[in-house]
Amino acid sequence: MNFLFSLQRRGRACGLAILIALAGSVAPGAGAREPLAPGPWWQHAVIYEIYVRSFQDSNGDGIGDLKGITQRLDYLQELGVDALWLTPFFPSPNFDFGYDVSDYTDVSPEYGSLADWDELVREADRRGIRILVDFVLNHTSDQHAWFRAARSARDNPKRDWYVWRKGSSDGGPPNHWQSIFGGPAWTLDPASGEWYYHIFLPQQPDVNWNNPQLRAAMFEVAGFWLRRGAAGFRLDATPYLVEDPAFPDDPHPESGPPVWLKPYNSGRPETHEVLRQLRAVLGGFAGDPVLLGESATANIAELAAVYGKNHDEIQLPMNFLIGNLQALDAPTFKRQIDDAQLKLGGQTPVFFLSSHDHSRQWSAFGDGTHNDQIAKLTASLTLAPRGTALLYYGEELGMGDLPPQELAQARIGPKRPRADERDRARSPMQWTGASGVGFSSAPAWLPAARAAATYNVAAERADPDSILHWYGALIRLRHEDPAFASGSYLPLETGNAQTLAFARMSADGSGAVVALNASAQEQELRITGLPAHAQLREVILSSPAAHAPAGATLRLAPYGVAIVRLVAP
Repeated sequence: MNFLFSLQRRGRACGLAILIALAGSVAPGAGAREPLAPGPWWQHAVIYEIYVRSFQDSNGDGIGDLKGITQRLDYLQELGVDALWLTPFFPSPNFDFGYDVSDYTDVSPEYGSLADWDELVREADRRGIRILVDFVLNHTSDQHAWFRAARSARDNPKRDWYVWRKGSSDGGPPNHWQSIFGGPAWTLDPASGEWYYHIFLPQQPDVNWNNPQLRAAMFEVAGFWLRRGAAGFRLDATPYLVEDPAFPDDPHPESGPPVWLKPYNSGRPETHEVLRQLRAVLGGFAGDPVLLGESATANIAELAAVYGKNHDEIQLPMNFLIGNLQALDAPTFKRQIDDAQLKLGGQTPVFFLSSHDHSRQWSAFGDGTHNDQIAKLTASLTLAPRGTALLYYGEELGMGDLPPQELAQARIGPKRPRADERDRARSPMQWTGASGVGFSSAPAWLPAARAAATYNVAAERADPDSILHWYGALIRLRHEDPAFASGSYLPLETGNAQTLAFARMSADGSGAVVALNASAQEQELRITGLPAHAQLREVILSSPAAHAPAGATLRLAPYGVAIVRLVAP
């Protein structure tokens, strides 16, 4: 049923050799739909993030797995997504639920096997869906064989694969850098008397990208998954790959940029060479594989630099300038969307509002009264502009965060070894309103939200006015309407600070206007900035229902959205 929807010379030589060795001919996504838009598939893609642990349990252990995703591919095809981003499914001690990797080239038994991965790739390809692997570049688990060797002796060949320093003269850590997760960014290794660096947990030691052997080993990991059918990678924590070699103290530890944007360990210029070389690895494979980067930046100019001076680094840096917004303020969204469209040198912008690290947008932007309508508006903010859209599993249903009292009841044990406040956005996918919500026949690692009784796939398929149908309609518009599939972006003015608008324009001057009311009151807006003599005609899609506009004037209901056909003179 369809619903609407910094290597030195030695390092460079090593890098070149590994690029040649990794070149392959696998063509992921060979069964993908014929795109209406020219260019690589990822420039216009809808990429759906799956938190593997929470999407679908296939074997009744209360934990989602790869086979479970395979079982739900028909739903994902029906929704219209182009690719899946799978959070880490590698072996891991789960101090950071998979982002502490103990083996890069295997599947954790709780998520399945390499055979299950192969089956998932085959079945996804049959449905025109590609798969991105979440590649943790910055650090490994402290239980990875590389780190066990590194800490075994100061003269071990892998010692320099990580970042080690002697302590300060007073016996403390080398400097007072702080971890993003809180506390010092250094941990003492008593056996050797040296400290290792970790911008995240002590169980996640940072690797040393200045070491050519480490770099080659990481490129081998990339080649392993590309040969096994991956369509590319979501790169974790890319700003933190390289540190200032002087390891200076922070002169303003309690002020200045936040920990994740400090100049000594974030966005270092040496990172560009690493990313260029990784991009070159992908260039040896057919099918236009892509790098999607976790690329937190302070401003749009820094974001533009992540694409690379010659546009040869990360094709799709995630735009956290939008992704981190927590208030539905029309002027702020307009400025950020316009900047993403007009100040990135024509490169593909990436839009998202929810993820495994963020509060879900239904909760973040909802006002307690209009949450469903706001969910449709925020969907439009990510799916209607030119560029790549990232969806987080369940946002198409209006899944919200687990309320604090419900999350507090989640038990710590083998299935959930530690509490993490981000778990509020990681509850099981809500397939049905029944007990277990269609996720598992066993008690799940996290409880399903009580709201699943209303917000679930089964119920929303049957409701033509549901959030699910709205997402389907927007995705279908991206695939089937030339203005949204390949059209340019035109910023517009509305004369009303509670609203924003833009147009998607086809080469022949036709297109569509997207108008949004970011307030709880009805608003009138008069569109300016349209091409001369262009006329607004019929409403293509609106929520709630809207009438054809009178000239360039629109009236929108509280948190209303209207997409209106624009006809060339």
